[in-house]
Amino acid sequence: MLIFTSGWISNLAALGTLGRLMPGCAIFSDALNHNSMIEGIRRSGAERFIFRHNDVTHLDELMSSVAPERPKIVAFESVYSMDGDIAPIAAICDVAEKHGAITYLDEVHAVGLYGVRGGGIAERDGVSHRVTLIEATLAKAFGVMGGYFAGPRTADRHHPQLRGQLHLHNLALPASCCGCPRGCTARQSSS
Repeated sequence: MLIFTSGWISNLAALGTLGRLMPGCAIFSDALNHNSMIEGIRRSGAERFIFRHNDVTHLDELMSSVAPERPKIVAFESVYSMDGDIAPIAAICDVAEKHGAITYLDEVHAVGLYGVRGGGIAERDGVSHRVTLIEATLAKAFGVMGGYFAGPRTADRHHPQLRGQLHLHNLALPASCCGCPRGCTARQSSS
């Protein structure tokens, strides 16, 4: 997991970096993705394809138009901020897996609210293990500052183009990542 100053910055940095790290990468972006995702994709320099909102048939058509050997990323959100609608995560993963693509899921509007542990819609629906990379915020439901970008330890094994490449900078403020099990008040009372 990498922690950043905000969810906006984590999307910008992660998508901007991933697209640059994989030569010839094609990024497939939902039409209603958040501006931070759009800017990250734009800054990556990767070729981008916009699929109609939550339309897995259109996504499949677009992905079929790209050479199978090209690295591919499908970038989408779980809960869309403007309309509040929810993505068909399992169906999107089906299409991505069919085409050998990495899935990049923005769970900003779902973490802390959905799932047994607050992991978001993918956790709630039992499909977290199918998503390659998840981005979210520590603000909103968690009430602190920062954003994060995480993936399974096996992501580089399943997607060789990521092997050894996920070296983004950790930019979060120390207060956002305090690991004190009794909270920061334990430190304050000892001074």
